[in-house]
Amino acid sequence: MTVAEKVDMVGPARAAIGVMSLVLGGFWLVMSPNGGDLTDAFMGAVVAAGGLVLLLWHRLGLSGRLVSVAAGAAGVTGTLAGLTVYASGICCMFSFGESRGWPLTWMGRGAVADTSDEAIRLARLESWGVYPADLLIDLAVWAYAGMVLAVLTGLVVRAIRSR
Repeated sequence: MTVAEKVDMVGPARAAIGVMSLVLGGFWLVMSPNGGDLTDAFMGAVVAAGGLVLLLWHRLGLSGRLVSVAAGAAGVTGTLAGLTVYASGICCMFSFGESRGWPLTWMGRGAVADTSDEAIRLARLESWGVYPADLLIDLAVWAYAGMVLAVLTGLVVRAIRSR
């Protein structure tokens, strides 16, 4: 397979991913206006904007390498930075859980016991577990955020230079 044939296959795949992302991000925004919070708004907007970027890629005329590096760096950096968000709580007589990650919780630990103090003690003895699906979604959302930010920056720089 030649390089030209491989490039010809990228366009339809990018368009399919773009349409799917735009629809899913828009659906996320529409379905969580009242019950949603900043997390829902961030995830829906970023995925929809990322889908729009992928659909309009041929018109943007930006460097694919630069945008890919920005997306990859933002994906990893954003996911790791999300670990600073911590949540814990006691529930259901007596269950204690701790979690980390934003926009989705992708690390957690917890325990159930006869008292809340014992549940907390047992949970803190447990090692942190990773939720792989949530981790992958976090990486994708942050990568989309990096891609959108890189494209917006590129378009602003191009507009400034053309004046």
